[in-house]
Amino acid sequence: MHEKSIQTLEYPKILERVAREASFSASKELVLALQPATSLEEVRERQVYTSEAVRLLDVQANASVGPARDIRPLVARAAREGVLTPHELLEVLNTLRSAAQVARLLEKLDPEEFPLLRSLGEAIPERPHLMRRIEETVNEDGEILDSASPLLRRLRFDIRSATQRLQERLRTIVNELAPALQEPIITIRNERYVVPVKVENRNLVRGIVHDQSSSGATLFIEPLVIVEMNNHLRQLQIEERQEIERILRTLSHEIGREAEALTEMVERLAEFDLHLAKARYSRLLRCSEPRLNNEGRIELRGARHPLLSGRVVPIDFRIGRDFFMVVITGPNTGGKTVALKTVGLLTLMAQAGLHIPAEDGSEIAVFEEVFADIGDEQSIEQNLSTFSSHLSRIIEIVRQIENWQERNRPAIGGEQVPPILVLLDEVGAGTDPSEGSALARAILSFLLERRITTVATTHYTELKAFAHEQPGAVNASVEFDIETLSPTYHLSIGLPGRSNALAIASRLGLDERIIERAREFLGSAGVRMETLLEGLQHERKAVADERFRLSMERAEAEHQRRQLEEERHRLERERVRILNEARARARREIEEVQAQLARIKLDVHRVNLTRERLDQARRQVRQLDERLELLPEPAQSQPQEEREELSEGPLQVGDLVRVLNFGQNAELVSLAPERGEAEVQMGALRFRVPLENLRRLGGRQAAEQQSRRQAPAVVLPRAEDRPEVSMQLDIRGWRVEEALEQLESYLNDAALAGLATVRVVHGKGTGALRSAVREHLARHPLVKSYQPAPAREGGDGVTIVSLSA
Repeated sequence: MHEKSIQTLEYPKILERVAREASFSASKELVLALQPATSLEEVRERQVYTSEAVRLLDVQANASVGPARDIRPLVARAAREGVLTPHELLEVLNTLRSAAQVARLLEKLDPEEFPLLRSLGEAIPERPHLMRRIEETVNEDGEILDSASPLLRRLRFDIRSATQRLQERLRTIVNELAPALQEPIITIRNERYVVPVKVENRNLVRGIVHDQSSSGATLFIEPLVIVEMNNHLRQLQIEERQEIERILRTLSHEIGREAEALTEMVERLAEFDLHLAKARYSRLLRCSEPRLNNEGRIELRGARHPLLSGRVVPIDFRIGRDFFMVVITGPNTGGKTVALKTVGLLTLMAQAGLHIPAEDGSEIAVFEEVFADIGDEQSIEQNLSTFSSHLSRIIEIVRQIENWQERNRPAIGGEQVPPILVLLDEVGAGTDPSEGSALARAILSFLLERRITTVATTHYTELKAFAHEQPGAVNASVEFDIETLSPTYHLSIGLPGRSNALAIASRLGLDERIIERAREFLGSAGVRMETLLEGLQHERKAVADERFRLSMERAEAEHQRRQLEEERHRLERERVRILNEARARARREIEEVQAQLARIKLDVHRVNLTRERLDQARRQVRQLDERLELLPEPAQSQPQEEREELSEGPLQVGDLVRVLNFGQNAELVSLAPERGEAEVQMGALRFRVPLENLRRLGGRQAAEQQSRRQAPAVVLPRAEDRPEVSMQLDIRGWRVEEALEQLESYLNDAALAGLATVRVVHGKGTGALRSAVREHLARHPLVKSYQPAPAREGGDGVTIVSLSA
């Protein structure tokens, strides 16, 4: 990709900011070397990596590579038989531990939600034996442990014993020579134990002088009586140092043998940290993953330039559907160049695998080449003016476009948009306006004829007409507020910008006579153009205001509709609850009265009653009969005026039938004589019942009259009548028709059983069964809501269904 254009769009500054989010030098190097990919598949993979890393940070906020370091130079030295120091071994150990922790972290991720990061974790080499060897050799302070070797353990034991004997002998000497010593202490000079003797008492202590104090008043003497003990201690210390060197050399050699695996381990850790750095940057700027295409189509929603600080006005931009050239016009400092850079920079970021600072649903095209001519590059040394500088870069761009097309001519069809993006800022500026305008029009015509995706900014009025007249090109403008004399930074596609020079001059108080004279000089065509643009802008603003008002009204109406719908459902549920409670209460009272009647009648038949008791019993019977007449009908029976006579004839689909075990009327939906079952619709419920539980009341016409005469009511069976239903329905491997039939029956049974939530296991497969199940659930009257199961409970292969109360 064109390196000069990448620098012009300030892409390296983005990489520097992303690198700040990386944890160690190896990943920082990867970030800074990150170049935009030109393959759609590679860009998609990079974006998926970043999205997975963002989700990982959402569930594991402290995910990182820990104390990992770039140990590749150390490993390379060890491979060349170099010896690593204890502190360098600690760096290797910490990196090995980080690799193990990252591998364990990625291994636990859901393979369906994090497929790429899981694969990356599996590719991280682990060397637990090296980790154990270093842990047995070096402690956390970088000191060699006694456990590093049996010889080292024995030598250190001998050293401690020899030191203890030597110090005990020296304490005795210090006590004997106390008057001759500067201080009654034991010290070390040249790695040998000595005592501080006053200069004037030198002759009192026989021994070897190792040092003298800076004042010259003290001599540090090794008494002759401990010379041999010091020699023995020094010999042990030398042997200890030699053993430590041997241990370090051996361990370094083991690390060198694993150089290739350890180098790959660092690279995999750096790659993981690269994705985490991109994810952290995405969260920092509130970015989103763009949709991708290789058809030259860009659609940005609420896009922000990532390098701007403070209050940034987002822009909406589109190109590549009905047009592939946008000419942006408007006043200076109005945001034309920022809009141009935003389009180019977000394209480069997306192709590098970075999320872009734009709203969800934004789309980016993948280009093989991005060319940008932005800014003023006057050069005194090269004797180049602004115009020459721009023209030199445009010449280079044109030459490279022609070279690219020559190389790819067989692969590019006549109607296909080449994967090239060209960004031109103030095209044709810096010279005579008439010549510059003509040259700019010629350059844009060259790009338009070759169907190059192009975004250009200009002040030339002629280019506004060019973009308006040419198929494939469109005008755009950055808006300017005449009242405040300041830009709004909003970008409008489809409308050219006004220069606003005369309007600004008028607002600032310039004499109206001068302004009128300027209008005369501008000419009638120019005045008509400005007037037309002003009218178009007013009309466009009015349409936008009206669209906003209608959208607000629509949102309010939708909100009220949802509230009314929820209230209707609540009232319906309350009505059904009250009705069922009343029927249940009536049933209990009737059963109580019937039991009392039975006991009284039994007494009448079994006992010889006196006339008084017989009259009393008859009165009680009459009272109970009167009480029965006052009680409401139980749920199993219907009001007298709605009671239907049984009808003769075989059962047929559409008949009105009586469900005997519920005591309710229903419509016969389907028959299955071979199984001795039928499917009936009772209000909102549909379920299967045995054929012997049905009695025919009338044909289809009777069913329709019944449905018009009586609103359906949901009557739940008594607890003892409710069927036992599993909390889960498994329909994996079923054909769609059979699965939906089984699902319908299962939902009705679950509702009758009083279940609030059930699970439907349909698997993932091609997704056809899952889609059919969820479409059926979306329109089912018993389903309150549904959603995919959590990842650990089956994810998208299971649907959790909430049933209406």
